Amino acid sequence: MDILLYNPLSRNGKDEKFIQRIVDHLKKQGNAVVSYSILAIDDVESFAHSCAEDDRIIIVGGDGTINHLANRLYHFDFKQDLFMYQAGTGNDFIRSLKTKAKVVPIKAYIKKLPVAKFHETERYFLNGAGAGLDGYVGHLVNTSKFKKNKINYFRHAFEGFAKFKPISAEITIDGRTFREEKVWLASVMNAPYFGGGMKVAPHAKRELSELHVVILKDIPKWLLILIFPTIYLGWHLMFKSFVKVYKAKQVKLHFDKPTYLQIDGDVEYPIDDFEISTFE
Repeated sequence: MDILLYNPLSRNGKDEKFIQRIVDHLKKQGNAVVSYSILAIDDVESFAHSCAEDDRIIIVGGDGTINHLANRLYHFDFKQDLFMYQAGTGNDFIRSLKTKAKVVPIKAYIKKLPVAKFHETERYFLNGAGAGLDGYVGHLVNTSKFKKNKINYFRHAFEGFAKFKPISAEITIDGRTFREEKVWLASVMNAPYFGGGMKVAPHAKRELSELHVVILKDIPKWLLILIFPTIYLGWHLMFKSFVKVYKAKQVKLHFDKPTYLQIDGDVEYPIDDFEISTFE
C-alpha cells in the first residue's frame, strides 16, 4: 500500500485537486493508496509502527516539508521505505540527487544529517544553514505577498541587497578561529543548492561527512549585484578575494549584532551565535 502524507499548510498541500491527482496517478500503477495530513499525526513513531513493513510512505512536498519530517523522524527506527513526491517550489534537496523521477527514495538521506544548534535548540538540516544576507532574503520570501518561486526569490534578493548591511563575525572552523569585519553571508552547506537552484557550494556532496562553509565578505554592494547571478551556475567561486570556501566537521559563528538564520529555508531571528556539526 502507498501511504501519502502531505502538508496542508504548503501551497500544493492546500490544493485538494492536486493531492487527488497524485492519488489517482499512484492508483493507476496498481497500488492501493491512502492519504493523511502530516499535521494530523501527533505521534509519528506510533504511526509508522501501525503501518505494514512493505508499505511505501510517500511525502508530498518540497524542502520545507522534508526538513520538518526529517527532524521528527531522525531518532526513530522505522521499517518502511520512505519516498518523496516532488511537489515543492524549491526542491533543492531533489536537485542535488540529480534525478528526474517523480517518486524518489529518500530514506538513506535523512538518517545522517548535520545539526544546527542555537538558543538551546537543535535542528537537523538537509541542504544548508546560513546567516546574514541569505537568512534575511529567506525572511523576505517567507513574509512576501508573492508566491514562493525562483522569480520572487530573485526579486527579494535584490531587495535584500538594498536593505542588508554586512556585519562583523568571529568564525571558528574545526577549532581555528578568525574574524571577518564585513560578512554578507556565511552559509554552511551539506549539498550544493539553496534558494531554489542557487549553486552556492558547487562541490559539496551530502554523501560525504564534511560541510562546505561559504563566506561572502568585503564585497562592494555594486559588485555583489553583479556577482549574485553567477551563483546559479557556481561561478561565484572565481571571485576569490570575496568568496571563501572551507571544508569542515564543526563550525561556530558569533556575530557582533543579531541577524537572520535560515535552515533549509526556515528563518530564525534574532540569532547572534550558532554552531553546526556533521554526523559521525
